[in-house]
Amino acid sequence: MSTNDRSSTGHNLLLLFIAFFGIFVYGLLTALPGTVLPELERHQFLPNDAKAGTFLLINAIGAVVAYLVSGPLTDRLGKKFTLFVGSAVAIGSMAGFALIVGNVPAASALALIFCCSLVLGLGANAIVSSGHALVGDIASTKVNSALNLLDVCFGLGLFVLPLIAGGLRNSGLNTIFWVLALFAGALLVLVVVPKFPRPVHPESFPIREAGDLFRSKSFWLLAIALFMYVGSEVSVGKWVVTFLEKDAQLVSAAGIDAGSLRHMAEVSPDLLNDFFKNDQRGIDLHNFALWTFSLFGLSLMIGRLISSFLLGVMRVSSLVLLVAGSAVTTIGLAIAFNATDPGAVRWAVVLAGIGMGPIFPTSVGLASVIVPRIAGTAMSWVMGIGFAGLLVIPPSVGYISDKVGGQAGDVRKGLFAVLTASAIMLLLHIILAARERRRRKQQPVEVQPEVAVKAQP
Repeated sequence: MSTNDRSSTGHNLLLLFIAFFGIFVYGLLTALPGTVLPELERHQFLPNDAKAGTFLLINAIGAVVAYLVSGPLTDRLGKKFTLFVGSAVAIGSMAGFALIVGNVPAASALALIFCCSLVLGLGANAIVSSGHALVGDIASTKVNSALNLLDVCFGLGLFVLPLIAGGLRNSGLNTIFWVLALFAGALLVLVVVPKFPRPVHPESFPIREAGDLFRSKSFWLLAIALFMYVGSEVSVGKWVVTFLEKDAQLVSAAGIDAGSLRHMAEVSPDLLNDFFKNDQRGIDLHNFALWTFSLFGLSLMIGRLISSFLLGVMRVSSLVLLVAGSAVTTIGLAIAFNATDPGAVRWAVVLAGIGMGPIFPTSVGLASVIVPRIAGTAMSWVMGIGFAGLLVIPPSVGYISDKVGGQAGDVRKGLFAVLTASAIMLLLHIILAARERRRRKQQPVEVQPEVAVKAQP
């Protein structure tokens, strides 16, 4: 191997490390709302489930805007630019949260909390969009397998943050935000150092090819299914801790008087905070909920490792993997949201996480080859449409919970919006797979799915 080849390989490995670390940071940032929402509610920064739903809605608006803007910016200005800006914005959001919860009275903080939620959505999702595009550049021949490995780091972030939060339980809520600001700062420093691939379209943005993207039926089936998937996955991450800590059946099964908890929440939030911080029963329940969230992140990692092996080594069809993952996800969520035992919820959520593992990276990988000259745009826009599910599904859990259960909430009923979305996702993937099978039968030579056909000039 020549010196230039070794140098190129080393440089690509450095860029892959940056992308993988960026997705890990994104996993930490994504885990943040689900980790801190119960505590924000107990401290009255978010007074009820409806306000928590609005928090998630505003965060989702930031995410969708980030995807719609970061793709064209990535193709126009390069991955380095969008990764740097996303990291800087994420640091600003974390610093804002830390300063608010540490210095602003809860009664005056709601608008500021919402602003930081919006900024968090912008920064975190600019990171994930450009990180996926960077890996798509480097591993173009095995993009689906590479993206599944990349998104293992997302699951690692989901797994790690609840553990960090548990370890910092007595250090104050603002400490969690400062720790995340340090992680985002490390990413920003890494992005500054190396040279990145040149922008795909430094001269302009090709509108005609974007039109080709939107005329693809496969693109829309992938995007709408991803809408349902992202809403479902993020809803589990955002609400599972709250579900385990507030649902009357689950709390009672844990040996705690649910009526007493509800009374404390209505009469004195300080009493409720004291229960979860100083009463061993409350500490155990909170730790169980956080560990369940961590195991959900771990299950996503396992699902993506399995799917990377199936795609890269066993050559399993991407579409078959999407259908199988959707089916396992829907079964797991149906069990979890009907269970009355906390242990059953935990392991059903783990099952759902394994099923979810391949869905996001495989969908993004398929989208990236629709129009390869604007792969960054294709990936970011399919993610943008997918992440629009955040505008609907996670907030709806809070709104339904508040509407049905009043001030105390009924998260269990709200979570059935998530199960419905998962079932729709399964149906869309079945339709896409059947459509591609019919199309292949009509052609004498075996080809890749339609998205790959669209890549040909």
